Amino acid sequence: MLLVLSGCAPQGLFYWGDYESSLYERYVDNNSQHTDAYLRDTITAAEQHQRRVPPGVYADYGFLLYTRGDKASAIAYFQKERTLYPESTALMNKLIEKIQQQGKTPEPNSETAVLPTQQRAAP
Repeated sequence: MLLVLSGCAPQGLFYWGDYESSLYERYVDNNSQHTDAYLRDTITAAEQHQRRVPPGVYADYGFLLYTRGDKASAIAYFQKERTLYPESTALMNKLIEKIQQQGKTPEPNSETAVLPTQQRAAP
């Protein structure tokens, strides 16, 4: 009888998968390779089963991608987080803006820039 009733139990609002394990691996065992796999698997399984990815998981995976140098994918995951959880809009916009600014090279200030042909006078 218990098996029959447990099949009717409501599923949680979110699909957490191995997210908790990924946090443990990253912060306790200091192993980001397993974290990458846990996060990717959690996101993939949630999407395949039409379940909601928990708040912060897309952002967490995006940040992991950013730390590995994959800025375009990081922005894509920050955008997913922002779309699914509008309350994260301010933070996600700030992170996206920061990544986009890093891609730009700052223009030199014309007052302080020294042209190669100019020589500085000795003191």
